[in-house]
Amino acid sequence: MKDVGATTEAVRDADLPHAVIRFKRAIRFPRFSMAEGERWGFVVYGKTADRIAAIKAGDRFDFAGGQCLAIDVDIIYEGPGNLDFSRAAGYI
Repeated sequence: MKDVGATTEAVRDADLPHAVIRFKRAIRFPRFSMAEGERWGFVVYGKTADRIAAIKAGDRFDFAGGQCLAIDVDIIYEGPGNLDFSRAAGYI
């Protein structure tokens, strides 16, 4: 029997690209609300990669159990998960 663990490598969040979006206006979503100017940082992987692609294309995207329009957000950071990401997200 083949050892699946030996053939698949673990994906670490630290090794994946990160992004931060900033909301241009206050928006209420089914799960929670975002205030004008509030930032949301995340790892760009899977569904969140689709989110960034939709924002760049000017389309709507899934967020917090609802839909958000690309015109309501700005991508303020794309890159590695380092100090620049932490600053853009407002963590430090």
